[in-house]
Amino acid sequence: MTSSPRPPHIGDPPDPTGGTPALGGEPARGYLLDNARTEAGERFVWLAELFDGVTRGHFDRLGVGAGSRCWEVGAGGRSVPEALAAAVGPTGYVLATDIDPSWLEAGGGYEVRRHDVAADPPPEPGTFDLVHARLVLVHVPDRARALATMAAALRPGGWLLVEDADTALQPLACLDDSGPAQRRANRLRDAVRELLARRGADLRYGRTLPRALREAGLVDVAASGSFPVGGPACDRLEAATIRHVRGELLAAGLADDAEIDAHLAAIQAGELDLTLAPLISAWGRRPAEYPPALG
Repeated sequence: MTSSPRPPHIGDPPDPTGGTPALGGEPARGYLLDNARTEAGERFVWLAELFDGVTRGHFDRLGVGAGSRCWEVGAGGRSVPEALAAAVGPTGYVLATDIDPSWLEAGGGYEVRRHDVAADPPPEPGTFDLVHARLVLVHVPDRARALATMAAALRPGGWLLVEDADTALQPLACLDDSGPAQRRANRLRDAVRELLARRGADLRYGRTLPRALREAGLVDVAASGSFPVGGPACDRLEAATIRHVRGELLAAGLADDAEIDAHLAAIQAGELDLTLAPLISAWGRRPAEYPPALG
């Protein structure tokens, strides 16, 4: 991840202060799915399994190749920086940043820096052929500033690719709501979405990306969506996510131990056809006359 917060799930848009009231009346703060837990590494593995093919397809279409300069924002795990490093080769350059870069590997063919995209100035402004962030901005309270920072890093003609979930667009864990195990999975997905909304995530952000890129001054803006349904990667991502936030679910009174244990057992038994929110991928190009500004 990169900035204040980064990776998935719903609710109404949060207030602009960056958090909605928690049960005690105080705003909840900080990224719910932080990088400090072992489960974060598991989540990176399964997110890569589900979405790296989509992301690499966009890199290819946007012309990332030998000699390209790329900035991976809120990288989280290693898979995307490694894919970019392989694409650009020894004549290119890849910078991977995160507010907590502990899952990245210095010397893996890319440079690693600690960076908060919503607070820090852009690294090497006006020099990158591609700037990319996946499942980052949905969790960043000051999304407009983060987007301006990324746009300011582009060279004229460079591409910004932003990929974020829209969990309000598709809020279910199980599309086939056919029995008690499926209904329990959907209740728990609602609970995770509630926790994320309390932390300031905008869980309707994905649908706004084309407009946000145009408002940032980019041209040739377009978008597409990806929507995985079922399979081991969805199961394992769900289990890792639930384990990651189990304490918060219990503390908030949104679930109890018996419900969580039953859900994890159903996942392990292969009883659920789990799915995710659509990943919206949007891209736009910096025109030659574009004057980047960090309002």
